Amino acid sequence: MRRFGLGIGAAIAYQNGPPATVAAFDYSYLVFSLIWGGLFFAELPDALSLAGIVVIVVAGFLSLPRRTRKTA
Repeated sequence: MRRFGLGIGAAIAYQNGPPATVAAFDYSYLVFSLIWGGLFFAELPDALSLAGIVVIVVAGFLSLPRRTRKTA
């Protein structure tokens, strides 16, 4: 089985899925970068970095498509 890198996987996801949904999950690397930075480099983000991460995550969730209710 062929293994694809993260960049290629994201490109395929954008081709096959709704872009707004894929973009919201594309930023999951932020969580992993925080974990790996703490584990491997003993790096902790400062308040400004955390604020920027929160803004990016909130923007990703706001870009998710909203479900509409069908009324009869």
